[in-house]
Amino acid sequence: MRVRRDVQALRGFSILVVLLYHAQFARLTGGFLGVDIFFVISGFVITSKLMEGEGSFSAQIKEFYLRRAKRILPASLTVTLLTAVGALLFLPAISRSRFSLEAISSALFSTNLHFARIGSDYLAQSADPSPYLHYWSLGVEEQFYLVWPILFLLLYKKKKNLLLPTLLITVAGAIWFTAINPVVSFYLPFTRFWEFFAGILIAMNPQWRVSKSLRIPIAALGWGTITFAVFWVTTADATPGFTTIIAIVGAVLVLLARVDVRHQLILPTLGDYSFSLYLVHWPVVVYFIDRRAELTLNDKILIIAISLLFSFALTRFIERPMRFQKRYVLSLPQWGAVVAAGSLLSFGVLSISSAATHTTAFDKSTPITYSDGCHLAFGVTWPTHECAYGDLTSSRVVILAGDSHAAQWFPALNALAREHKFKLINLTKSSCPAITLETRRNGKFDSSCAIWQVKVLNKIAADKPSLVILSDFTEYKYVLNKSSKSYESAWSDGLAKFLQAISSPVAFIGDTPKPTTLIGSFPLQRSSVTSVTEKIVRAIGDRYIDTTAWLCSSQCSNNFLGKNTYRDLSHISVWTSQSLSKKLGQALSF
Repeated sequence: MRVRRDVQALRGFSILVVLLYHAQFARLTGGFLGVDIFFVISGFVITSKLMEGEGSFSAQIKEFYLRRAKRILPASLTVTLLTAVGALLFLPAISRSRFSLEAISSALFSTNLHFARIGSDYLAQSADPSPYLHYWSLGVEEQFYLVWPILFLLLYKKKKNLLLPTLLITVAGAIWFTAINPVVSFYLPFTRFWEFFAGILIAMNPQWRVSKSLRIPIAALGWGTITFAVFWVTTADATPGFTTIIAIVGAVLVLLARVDVRHQLILPTLGDYSFSLYLVHWPVVVYFIDRRAELTLNDKILIIAISLLFSFALTRFIERPMRFQKRYVLSLPQWGAVVAAGSLLSFGVLSISSAATHTTAFDKSTPITYSDGCHLAFGVTWPTHECAYGDLTSSRVVILAGDSHAAQWFPALNALAREHKFKLINLTKSSCPAITLETRRNGKFDSSCAIWQVKVLNKIAADKPSLVILSDFTEYKYVLNKSSKSYESAWSDGLAKFLQAISSPVAFIGDTPKPTTLIGSFPLQRSSVTSVTEKIVRAIGDRYIDTTAWLCSSQCSNNFLGKNTYRDLSHISVWTSQSLSKKLGQALSF
């Protein structure tokens, strides 16, 4: 089967918008939808090939998996290994052990499950992004193709009437699950199956022909629809969700129209290199943003140029020779051995170097509240047990509340609680500030955060602590659920409302400077929200503790008393927190 040029143009469009989106061309707010379009194309192309298959069930299944192995494995495993080497050379040593786990999950096409498990929000990457993050889509695709050829041959090939009901059911299931758990829904294969089925539906109904007079209008409508989607849809929209359907419909219209785009050279040519370009571009982006507070136009152009160069080389020397030259024919067991070797080698490059050279130089631990159930994850509204530390018999109660930037001070406060004999209650929750502010995660209202904020105020009112310590991530802008105000105004009003609801004395620990790199030093910068927070706290009459001078002068260092200042591109390390306990105690008058 020869791939149509309009399909290659659609591939080219998809990789182009993904590349521009990841290179932070701001107006392309829905560029991530390029991956959804890829899924439609994949379902169409793969199923078209399956329909041409002949022979026994086992023969067709074997041929399918061999064809997939030759298509996917050489390039993907090569990039997995080269990314490990690049991370070893260019990315922070403190992150190597984490990257090693992501490398092996990428080689085994399970990265999507890994990121779903840890609750990584793809649409809000802000702290130490993984160079393997983009492998989530390969995981979804290969997990789908573990089951699809079997279902196709045993069921759908003979019963095409099941396709449309399957499509509608999987669409409804995806939208339903996204409403329940938007972060996990983004990564799971079953919430993406409908996108493959949209392409499958077209492939399995070749009799659906558009009249010649309507082909160009329908093609124009399809291209216009997907173009509208990538410029109109934003990360504030739930994905996969209703807005995702716009891009899928546009892709389906393009496939139905069958308009030859042979003379439109750029998109079909990009489509020819789309797989390699997808693989190589994201590690290049990560290497740049690890060293930049903000990408310049020159950075963005360089990212595109380097990605194109690497993709052409990967296609020319790895992907096409392994796919088409007969001397590289391997059996399924041999391909399995290649995957095992690639997994172990990628894992070993990062994990062995990390263990051998950085066991004492870095503190990569997290506060114990992350493991004992007292620092709440996404979707959780309240701990299952009282999160009390220090002197549990003391009548002097101190409450710590806030997001993970409050939790980063727990090690210091826990040490102070033991030393000064007070009871410390921990009320912290990931990506949920201790103010009255409605936020969104992956396009959905974060109801668990809103409920938790109310419960925190109720707990403070009930316990009447001698001191409430608050801290939030003010060097960052949360995605608001609904607001006609500027972010600074919404934050100010929410903070003032929250503080005024507390009758106990309050001390607000100012946010720590946000590092732009974990290598060397970085310039001191403070956000407008941090400044606004200080003004609001002081205006209400509460205490504000400025932590800036503790970590920075004109420059900020990634070395604090011989170890790492930060454990990632957001949070100070447990070592730093504990080392600052005396300063914090003095500031709090303990």
